[in-house]
Amino acid sequence: MIFNKPVIKWFLISVVVLGVLSITGVSFFLYKLSTELPENLHALEQPDYTLPTIIYDREGNQVDELFIHRRVVVPFESFPPHLIQALIASEDSRFWSHSGIDIIRMIKAFVVNLQAGGFAQGASTLTQQTARQFLLSREKKLIRKLKEILLAIRIERQFTKQEIITLYLNKVFLGNAEGVEASAQDYFGKHTEELSLSDCAMLVGLLPAPSLYAPHVNPELALRQRNRVLGRMEEEGFISPEEQEMTSNQPIKLSKIYDSTSEATAYFVEHARRYLIEKYGSEKLYNGGMKVYLTMDLDYQIAAHEALQKGILELDKRQGYLGPLKTLEIDPVTGRLSSKEIEKITRKNHFTLGDTVEGVIISINKNHALVSMGEQTGILEWTDLRTWGNRKLPDGTRIPIEKIEDMLSIGDVIQVTLEDFDTRQRLFYLSLHQEPVVNGALLAMVPQTGNVIAMSGGYSYNNSQFNRAIQAKRQPGSSFKPIVYSAALDAGYTLATSLVDSPIAYKTKSAQNLDEIWMPTNYGNKLLGEVSLKTALVKSLNLPTIRLVRELGPEHIIEYAKKLGIVSEMNNNLTIGLGTLSATLLEMNTVFATFANSGKRPKPIFISRVEDRNGEVLEEYHSESIQVISEETAFLMTTALREVVEHGTGWRARTIGRPSAGKTGTTNKSIDAWYLGYIPQLLTGIYVGYDAPQPMGKSESGSYAAAPIWVEFMKKATANMRTEQFPQPSSIVTLKIHKTGRRASPCDPADETFYEHFAPGTEPPVDPQQSRFCELQQSVNTPNEESPQEEEIDLQL
Repeated sequence: MIFNKPVIKWFLISVVVLGVLSITGVSFFLYKLSTELPENLHALEQPDYTLPTIIYDREGNQVDELFIHRRVVVPFESFPPHLIQALIASEDSRFWSHSGIDIIRMIKAFVVNLQAGGFAQGASTLTQQTARQFLLSREKKLIRKLKEILLAIRIERQFTKQEIITLYLNKVFLGNAEGVEASAQDYFGKHTEELSLSDCAMLVGLLPAPSLYAPHVNPELALRQRNRVLGRMEEEGFISPEEQEMTSNQPIKLSKIYDSTSEATAYFVEHARRYLIEKYGSEKLYNGGMKVYLTMDLDYQIAAHEALQKGILELDKRQGYLGPLKTLEIDPVTGRLSSKEIEKITRKNHFTLGDTVEGVIISINKNHALVSMGEQTGILEWTDLRTWGNRKLPDGTRIPIEKIEDMLSIGDVIQVTLEDFDTRQRLFYLSLHQEPVVNGALLAMVPQTGNVIAMSGGYSYNNSQFNRAIQAKRQPGSSFKPIVYSAALDAGYTLATSLVDSPIAYKTKSAQNLDEIWMPTNYGNKLLGEVSLKTALVKSLNLPTIRLVRELGPEHIIEYAKKLGIVSEMNNNLTIGLGTLSATLLEMNTVFATFANSGKRPKPIFISRVEDRNGEVLEEYHSESIQVISEETAFLMTTALREVVEHGTGWRARTIGRPSAGKTGTTNKSIDAWYLGYIPQLLTGIYVGYDAPQPMGKSESGSYAAAPIWVEFMKKATANMRTEQFPQPSSIVTLKIHKTGRRASPCDPADETFYEHFAPGTEPPVDPQQSRFCELQQSVNTPNEESPQEEEIDLQL
């Protein structure tokens, strides 16, 4: 077919016109598209990374992080050469030479996708991926791809290649965290600069599908991806064939950075987290990069956790051995235990002295038992096992332990603690461990400020998140009595006031509204007759306490307790004086803090300051206290509680070697045990008991079960603390008193008198009759100065 010249001419004109229109249209479209893009790249100049909330203690030590996906931002200098090389080889081999987009790669991808009939291969450069991560969505749409190209070109003009890589590697998600640094810590227990060639290749291999290729999810796929990256590195000349082959044959070794403080701080951090998420919401808490400063002191917190664990373990040991976790069957044919079963049980063991691991009893003789722990073997000595004393059966029956076979059998799966290692015999010396059923709590605060510096809500946060320091409401027993005696002091009683310790009986109503007779008794059923108010508190006598409640009125005691910090519901009857209410350790700490703080009730504080990611203060807490009782009453109560330590049930507290005041508390059948004690600078409360209330045993009193934990913690807490005396108000009157409660006279025998403190106006008056008797006695005993001869005779006699 022959075309004439006019047709060709018009055809060419049409092509040109259409071309110009197309170019104009595309240009206009791209221009309009560019107007929809961010006007500047401020989001890259100051990246708004999602950052975890960092928790600090009062000294600025990092305690924990709160996040959904953790991120730690690091500079370009932290990236090892192998990491950059792996990234370039796998994701963008012409990164250093292109200007944001790779035309050659785009053409290849177009051909592949055309042949596949769909999206099969991407062509995004690292710069384009950076634009997408910071500025665009991840949808696979043409419009988004065009925006990505335009942004990539702009990014290349404004940022250096090193800056682009830094942005990318701090932003990218790698299956377990966001950014290379956090991922390196979580996968390998290393910082970025410490990564090996294998580590770098594995991390880069995750990029196409981080959740799918994560080594803890699909180790085989992760290995395959790592080797693919190593192959690309060898193709690009970054590593030699020998390096590629040697590294490809290495297994992937995962290891986390172990945080030894996380368990010790968990209850405190969780208490703060609940407050923060309620106030700021989850988005700001987990991604906003806040800085939260706790009132916690990390050293004190660790000491508190260790003291509580030690005390609970010792108490649980006294309760008795509960038996093995399970027992493996011996093969009847071979007469041996299954090695596969042992390996399955012990595969997660880590062998660091002090750790608790699982093992299987493989042999027993009269002196010891051998324990297989997988890769290692250990020995349990009979001398250690016999200290358990008894074995407690499920029905509560206790069987005396007289030989190893009373406790252990071959095949028993048990928990053991690694105490020591014998390098010659290549075995560990072990102690038997069992997760305690009994539990408890410790809370320590500065009474002058209310700052809680340590709080442990249980033996193990991993086993139970229930915080027994602030959530458990248990009967405080006799540790409530100082409230009653403080109310009496405020009502005009003195420490020397005489109380009666004798039998009493009261008519009460039962739950069925029937008349009953209540006949309370003292612990041990002892009666002392007439005693001073201070003696009644020091010896924790029930009968004088009940009489005080009757005289003052239960309603008055309840209102007084509320004033001191009790917010829980209280029984409006005489039993309130014996601590029959249910209260938290935090409430009881607040009461005793009021005594220690000269009558001012402090507000407990757990968080001192919260900042946003830029350091702006969002909230800040300062100490608040209210004068709720007189400083004289507080001092007198402290005086009495010091006597509890010196001559009463708090005697164990004397071992810290400095003045302290405190009170034990034990409920019926030793279901709950308490000790609350303080020095001028620090108050610590201890609670111990079963979560499902049950008797711990007759001997497990506050003095025996709780006070040793207080001592263990306070010895460490006060190691570098100066010794101070409790401040005495200037208004306090100190007088010599006779044991009967009257003011002492000069003629009273020294062993019948003592000094006592009084609030002004409450001191006993001078007894005129006693004074006259004393004067008369003195006149009779005074020698006659005019009869020196008689005096000599008397002296000779």
